[in-house]
Amino acid sequence: MTANTRADALIDAMRRLTDLFELENDAIRRRNIPALTAIADKKPLLVRTYEDCVRSVKADTETLQLMDDDSKAKLKQASDDFINATLEHARLVRAATQVTQSTINTLVGAINKARADEGMYTRRGGTVVPAAYTRKGAPSMAYNKSF
Repeated sequence: MTANTRADALIDAMRRLTDLFELENDAIRRRNIPALTAIADKKPLLVRTYEDCVRSVKADTETLQLMDDDSKAKLKQASDDFINATLEHARLVRAATQVTQSTINTLVGAINKARADEGMYTRRGGTVVPAAYTRKGAPSMAYNKSF
């Protein structure tokens, strides 16, 4: 396998992964859960393909230096486009994750508040004793002297 074919395989893998990132970005923006599920099934295979291509290029860096200038320029441009697409995708996924986490925190807070407002009973049927009334350490020194 020549350096040019390895570089072409890497460019193709980056292009396919970039296309998948764009599809995923659109699905995230539209909140299309079925599309995200389908993308999640395809993504590991494309990532493994990309990693294999990177390994094959890294394995023989001497022949990579012998590539013609046109192929080097194509590889550099494809790499820059891939980095930009990856950064955009990472920002969008991070933002979607933060929004989702905020929604979850709001729901958990509302559920906890609703449970607290239901009453002062525990699951076992007992009453909840405020923390100020519990014994924390030594018992009190007062005792009843009258018998």
